[in-house]
Amino acid sequence: MSIHKLKITIPLLALVIGAGQTIAAVSPDEAARLGNELTPVGAERAGNSDGTIPAWSGGMTTPPPGYVSGGPRIDPFADESPLFTITAENYQQYAERLTTGQIALFERYPDFRMPIYPTHRTAAAPQFIYDFTKENATRTLLIENGSGVTKAYGGYPFPIPQNGFEVLWNHNLRWFGRGSQKNYINLTVYPNGQTTVGQGEMWESYPYHNPAGTLESFEGDIWHLMLQYSLPVRRKGEVILLRDPLNSASSPRQAWQYIPGQRRVRRAPTISHDTPNAQFAGQATYDDAFMFNGTPDRYNIKLIGKKEIYIPYNNNGMLLEAQKGLDSIMEIATPHFPDPDLARWELHRVWVIEAQLKEGARHVYHKRTFYVDEDSWAIAATDIYDGRDNLWRIGFSNFLNAYDVPVTAIRSYWHTDLQNGAYAFNEVDLEPVRYYEGEDDNFYTPAQVRKMSRR
Repeated sequence: MSIHKLKITIPLLALVIGAGQTIAAVSPDEAARLGNELTPVGAERAGNSDGTIPAWSGGMTTPPPGYVSGGPRIDPFADESPLFTITAENYQQYAERLTTGQIALFERYPDFRMPIYPTHRTAAAPQFIYDFTKENATRTLLIENGSGVTKAYGGYPFPIPQNGFEVLWNHNLRWFGRGSQKNYINLTVYPNGQTTVGQGEMWESYPYHNPAGTLESFEGDIWHLMLQYSLPVRRKGEVILLRDPLNSASSPRQAWQYIPGQRRVRRAPTISHDTPNAQFAGQATYDDAFMFNGTPDRYNIKLIGKKEIYIPYNNNGMLLEAQKGLDSIMEIATPHFPDPDLARWELHRVWVIEAQLKEGARHVYHKRTFYVDEDSWAIAATDIYDGRDNLWRIGFSNFLNAYDVPVTAIRSYWHTDLQNGAYAFNEVDLEPVRYYEGEDDNFYTPAQVRKMSRR
């Protein structure tokens, strides 16, 4: 994908942050565009010129008929049929709207296909997210060469981004909901159809998104996670605790781990960056979670521009199919990629950013391209390159439309390894995600890890 084909939306001088540079927030006049020609979180409100992307009209904030509170989140577009299907035979006709990874899948696997559905801009958030986002626009700053953020609270930090780091931090600080509880399966799917299965229960809370808080009262942690594994058997009872700060440059991630065979809770500083995630037999790193998480301190991030791309969206249908049970999940987990007939792809505008490994830094991924949905700021797709700049892995998010919250959430995302044909299929929910206020701060402590280890 060549740069000149993208819609460049910022001055070239703002593409890369230099060493030690602090980028200023936008002016009040610029921030006044939010809620007018821009949506409250900074996307273009208008549709595209040919009408294939509609205007944003507030997103989807009312559950569809038939939804029962607390039950499965039914597919609001279940009656729709694909407009057309992209296949290995016709993909070149649509190459301008495909990622490098999608093209690679068509060229390597003739049975890969993408059913294209009408676009629905359903992403939405509560009003307090919009209010905090507007405040952040004029005060939030990048620090530590883009590895940290300051003066941000409650909403998206950079709704009118000036560089690639700001786009990535919008993903890291996107609206997740106040807190959640999840019971899910993860799989490693091999080319011959064999799978290895893991299972876990996860609790997450986002102190950063507390509507009762303020910038002055915020204590600095953006994300708390507690995870307990039940499968595979060798990891049953293992517990992981993470606490992520806003300014990860000066205050790194705090992590603890309980391993039943060691019978003690210990610090786990390696649960970050390119450490292989043990659930996936080397097929994914810890910072592959949610397409990217943690600090971008090992990369230079360049903002390429905006582009209209076919990305997974409103994927409630596939997610519902998985909630029928493990047998159904195994049917979805076809070789090389999840069952394409259950996928839903829509045309959306994305920000395209490129992460290049810094000189002297270490990471197994030498370069990463991220495609970031303009309406939710969630990464929808990624292309990952090895040290020889060969395309290595490609990843895609399935977006859950949780209209009852409302939130657009990354669920059941997958990374295919083009070199060995296997893929990691993560967070395939066994039951509807429970969104609530989250557990309090005392839950996310080593003491709670010890308590859970005695269950």
